[in-house]
Amino acid sequence: MILADDEYNVREGLKEVVQWDALGIEIIADAADGQEAFELCQQLKPDILLTDIRMPMMDGLEAAMKLKELEDPVRIIIISGAQDFNYAKTALSLHADGYILKPIKINELEDTVRKVVSSISLERNREEKSQQLQQQLHENMPVLREKFLANLTQGMYKSEKDARNKIDFFEIPLEIKSLLVVAVIQIDEYDKAIERYTEEHKQLLNFSVINILEEIAERNRAGIAFYMNENEYVIIFNQAAQRDNRHLAICQEMIDCINTYLKMSISVGVGNPIQKVYDLHCSYQEAQLAIAYKFYTGKDSVLQISDFQTNKNNIEYPKLYEIETKLINFMKLGNKDEVSSIVDDIFQTLCANHNLPVDYVQSICIELIHMASRTLYEFGENIQLIIPDYSDLFSIIYSKREASELRDTMLTLFEQLTHYFAQKQTNKNSRTIQKIKEIISQSYMENLTVARLSEEVYLSPNYISLIFKQETGESVTEYVTKVRMEAAKELLKDPDLKILDVSDMVGYENSTYFSTVFKKYTGVHPQKYRALFHIT
Repeated sequence: MILADDEYNVREGLKEVVQWDALGIEIIADAADGQEAFELCQQLKPDILLTDIRMPMMDGLEAAMKLKELEDPVRIIIISGAQDFNYAKTALSLHADGYILKPIKINELEDTVRKVVSSISLERNREEKSQQLQQQLHENMPVLREKFLANLTQGMYKSEKDARNKIDFFEIPLEIKSLLVVAVIQIDEYDKAIERYTEEHKQLLNFSVINILEEIAERNRAGIAFYMNENEYVIIFNQAAQRDNRHLAICQEMIDCINTYLKMSISVGVGNPIQKVYDLHCSYQEAQLAIAYKFYTGKDSVLQISDFQTNKNNIEYPKLYEIETKLINFMKLGNKDEVSSIVDDIFQTLCANHNLPVDYVQSICIELIHMASRTLYEFGENIQLIIPDYSDLFSIIYSKREASELRDTMLTLFEQLTHYFAQKQTNKNSRTIQKIKEIISQSYMENLTVARLSEEVYLSPNYISLIFKQETGESVTEYVTKVRMEAAKELLKDPDLKILDVSDMVGYENSTYFSTVFKKYTGVHPQKYRALFHIT
């Protein structure tokens, strides 16, 4: 504080009587007139000027007015006599911080000073807090800028003016009334890529990715890159970057660099251009939709939503159902080659239409699994006993992020089921064929036909002919003939039996036909065979 009064005794008395230390005040100077007070205030920059009104050279009010004109922040406390009412009005107009009447009452002076000191302390605290906030704002500007960009891209601002004001504040290089395009970048197979990472390593990876993306975007003057969510980075391409589809080449450069420096693959989804910054969320949502199509295209893909929006083909569901039914039928037959071919056909049909949502393709796979499970149930079997990880199968299906991986999963599953049916069919056919052979060995001397055998084993003639040929390499008729001819060879060793008798005993009513068949089987007629036998 500076004390200003033209009476020396008043100045010294105030210094002595008032406990200024207790009030938090240090008296740094005193002045005998307004001019001196004015000059000391300019020189020493006190917080408070306690001044009498009536002084020579320049009175207290005039000094106060000159200080206010210079926008000096010094607080003014006026001391005046009761006769100085007009002066008091002037003091009020100057917004003096205190007005004390003579004779001065010490407690009144102290109360006034306390109020001014308290006001100064509050203001200093506010200023200090404001400076701290300014410092925090400066230090957190990158984070706040990134948060704003995330909010802007997600459609949090519905006013172009509001969005533009914030763009200017954050000094973001997005031109007014220019075409903007949003691209979304994701690390392929992210969960698998980071499964062994510590949290620190994950953060370093995130920093490395965004650092590469920002460097490429800045070097190409293509726009801005920022982090949106875990495994989601966003590029806002400016209009210049879109000329001649240069932004697509920049996306490919980003893929190549991440691959080179981080040994990871990424994919990029690109939305359609927009003209207003508060419409960025439209392009962002399209970019998210586009990147989902990497399910069909695989890793390291640049996917423009415009490429998929023009694809309007629809799946013919009856045709798909027909393929599914064929798959189950060949599975039951144990035909691995056909099953593999049909699984490929199903995925070609599904993946030919990139408009299909990923969850639709996954639902088709779930439907096929249910069809297979029902088929096994109808055979009295439990699929969970055949497929050990069946309980995890549905979560595995929904975890696949590429059509090729999903196809391989389904192929492995149906190959396992087909192998089971093949073994089951082989065992069943082996028993059936053994039964047929037993019937033939006991009844070959009778009129034995495939139709009669089918009745004996309760299967159709075509089916037993098919499985007999598959398992033995010969037809039922050829096997019957072989059994009869081997029996005839043994019977012909007996010289007492006539050819006619042997023919009848092995099931041939016509001996001439028997001889023809025997010669075809052995290479010689029955008589010659017998003669060769007796010679031997």
